Order: sequence, then C-alpha cells, then structure tokens
Amino acid sequence: MYAESIESGKKESLAIIDLGYNSIKISTYDIYKNGHYKKQYQKQDYVQIGSELIRNDNIISDKNVDRTIKALDNFKKDLKEKNIDVVIPIATSAVRDASNQKFVVDTLEDSTGFLFNILSGPEEGFFSYLGAQSYMHIPNGLFFDLGGGSLELMYVQDFRILKTICLDMGVLRLSEEFVNYNNGVEESETWSNINYERLEKSLVENIPSKFQLSLGRSPDTKMVAIGGTIRAIYKFMSHMIYTAPSFYHSRAVLDKRMITLANTIFRGLSIEELSKLKSVDPERAKTITTGSFIVKILINKQNFNNLLVCPTGVREGVLEYYLYFRMDKKYRSRKKFIKVNCEPLFAIESSRKNPISTVSDSTLGPSEPDTYVFPRKLNSIKVNKLKD
Repeated sequence: MYAESIESGKKESLAIIDLGYNSIKISTYDIYKNGHYKKQYQKQDYVQIGSELIRNDNIISDKNVDRTIKALDNFKKDLKEKNIDVVIPIATSAVRDASNQKFVVDTLEDSTGFLFNILSGPEEGFFSYLGAQSYMHIPNGLFFDLGGGSLELMYVQDFRILKTICLDMGVLRLSEEFVNYNNGVEESETWSNINYERLEKSLVENIPSKFQLSLGRSPDTKMVAIGGTIRAIYKFMSHMIYTAPSFYHSRAVLDKRMITLANTIFRGLSIEELSKLKSVDPERAKTITTGSFIVKILINKQNFNNLLVCPTGVREGVLEYYLYFRMDKKYRSRKKFIKVNCEPLFAIESSRKNPISTVSDSTLGPSEPDTYVFPRKLNSIKVNKLKD
C-alpha cells in the first residue's frame, strides 16, 4: 500500500483527529481513485485531556478542555492551509469515561466546529486492529493497543477478531495513580514517592493470563503491539543496541530480554534523567516507565518470547474503514481483514474494578457494508464548512 505506485488520480484529502487520554494527534492522507492512500502530514500535542481524571471524580477540568481547544484551533489552520477536504474527529478513553462528557464534546464543537465521534472500548480495539493489519498482514495474532488511558487486546484467528478485551490500564492513567509527581502539565514535573512495587503488583493481578483467556492459539500466533509507548521503547532499545530503528516489512521486533532491560533502566531514572535521553521524547518521559511495566508483564503472562512493533494504528483503521464503504466490491474483496470482521464480534469488557465478564455487542445487520451496526459509521466534517 505504501510502496506501490499510484496509478490513478487523487480523489480527495482526508484528515483524522485522534483525541486520546494523553495526546491529541492529527494525520492527513491523500486518497486516490484506486483506493490507495499516502500519508502527507502528522502532528501531535500532549494536551493530556485525561490528566487528573480519576482524582477529579471523572470530570475533565476546564483547563484541560482549554488546552485541547488551543490545539484544535491550530489543527484547523493547518487543515485549511493544506486544502484538506474532509476530517473525521475521534475521541477515546478520557472522553468516553468522563462524567461531563456531553459538556466536553459540546464545548469543543462550539469553540472549534469539531464534533467528536466517541469510540467505545471495543470500537477503539476494532479500529486499532484494522489499522495495524493494513500494514502487518498477520493472520493469527494477539494484537494490543496501549494508550494513555486504556489497553485493548484483540485475539485474532485467520484475520477475524474472536475476542476483544478492554482494560483501564493506560500509561498516563496508571502513572497518575501509582507514581506521584507535581501537578500541572505546564510546570516542571519531578518524580517523587515512586512506588513501582505497588504498580507491578496491581498489573500482575489484573492483566489476564493466557490461561484466563482460554485461547486455543495456533503455533504461528504472533503478538503485535500498537501505540506510541511501544514505539518509544523500541526506539530507545534500537539506540541501546546500535541498530537503526526500522518498521519496514514488519521487522521491528522486541524480545522479552530487551523489554525487561528497558524496564530496569527506566525504573532507575528520574523524570529529569529520562527527559534528557536523546532517544526519549521529553513528554513521553512521564509515562514510558509505566508503559514498560505493562508491556513486560503482558508479554510474560501471555507467554510470548517476543512481539512485533506496529507503526500504524487507530487512525489508519478509521481510514481503512472509511474507504471500505466507498470503494467497489472488487476493492472490498481484497480487504479480508475488514470483510471477515463484518460479522458479530465476541467481546470482553473489563476493568481493574470488575472481574472479566462477557458483554454483548450490537448484532450486525445483513451482509451489505452500509447496514453494519458495529462498528457504526463515523461522522465526518467538510473542512470548508468549519468557521475560522
């Protein structure tokens, strides 16, 4: 998809805005008449809309909303300058968990014109999987997407999602719960009163094991990791072992020893020391240690020796699904990883406060793509309709 030549003319330009717990990202793509696409631009801002969410009784604060509005205004300028046609805004764990969700969404729309599609946990997992699979082409795997507020796991056989698990174990959420630092993302933050033992104990108790999931995994099952934290760990380890970071042809691999080593190094450094490492983004320094704990325990409990690091995720998944509805049957027939999932999914919704339990997804309708209930069709916005 990325390496193939573009044989037909440009059809439209599309942007996807992803409002996560920790950061807000925008990616823009040129879409061609034959269904191929090419990423043109990507930008992110660590607005941390989910910061202090749990401590504030699941209320997103006004200052967090204000930071988000400022970032969205900048994104809007970029969209108009780059002549983007359509934008799809999505919001994930922070907004879907917020008790003042309606206020947040309405305020963002009134101030910027962006009406956000709030993804449920299973929907977020679904789109993350589609985005990963568009690049990886792994028929049998345990895919996981580690974000700022949540962790989604998708168990896949022959490209079909058999189980989805949604856990409130994101890197910023757990960092704020178990690792205390000075409040206020605009201030110079320092770690204090670190209790990694308590964090590790909680993760061991709440991350499901291979046995708990009762998955009859085939011998060729791979573990595939999605998200900025895992890519940051891979980047750090690539510098440690003096190899150039590469995501080409799915060759980005982390084994258990590398993950354990990264975790050992991170837990021994302060946030100031982490932020001075050339291979670690200063904003990522606040959460990368917690992320390394999550990945280390997950790979051990799921009994994998290594994992594949994926460069794509939820935004590419939203794009793939958007195209799937707009292309012909011949195009759709080539997208098996989407087609086979246009059937009822078996999902597991879970949190650390509730034991793993089965929940029922919306039953999907007839076989024609435009009748599907899960995942729903996402609302898009014409950029030229957005007011300055």
